[in-house]
Amino acid sequence: MSMSPDLDPLEEAREIRAAMAALRGQAETLSPTVLEIALAPLRQRLARLEGAEDSPWLRQVSVLFVDIVESTRLVRALDVEESHRVLDGALRRFSEIVRAQGGSVLRFTGDGLKAAFGVPEPAEDDAERAVAAGLAILEAAVVHAEEVRRAHGFEGFAVRAGLHTG
Repeated sequence: MSMSPDLDPLEEAREIRAAMAALRGQAETLSPTVLEIALAPLRQRLARLEGAEDSPWLRQVSVLFVDIVESTRLVRALDVEESHRVLDGALRRFSEIVRAQGGSVLRFTGDGLKAAFGVPEPAEDDAERAVAAGLAILEAAVVHAEEVRRAHGFEGFAVRAGLHTG
């Protein structure tokens, strides 16, 4: 990708988006931290090219909501430290999945999280990556549930996921 001063800003933005998509395609071989470090300057350059800091335009994003089902039952069944380890471990695992799919965790809600795809830069496959993250989180929750059952004897660890694009 060349970023010469002679390059048309639209063409440069297109090249940056293509480079970001290529990097995201390497998510399985790159750690989430390395991926984020590589994407950050590209996001900044793209934002400057598009004038995102000053832009009043609305952008389409996909928002993923994840909630641990009946977490209060889990908290009551385990001691405080164990329940925090179970919940924090699950949310950490789910956050890694979101980041590996190119999303950003916006906030934790105690027993869940809210993540966005398409922020700070939009991509054509934001909704697809959000769906992939949601499905991977549901799969990871099954594994986590079995770990919780074996370690703590707690049955019924489950997760809900919802997605909205708009």
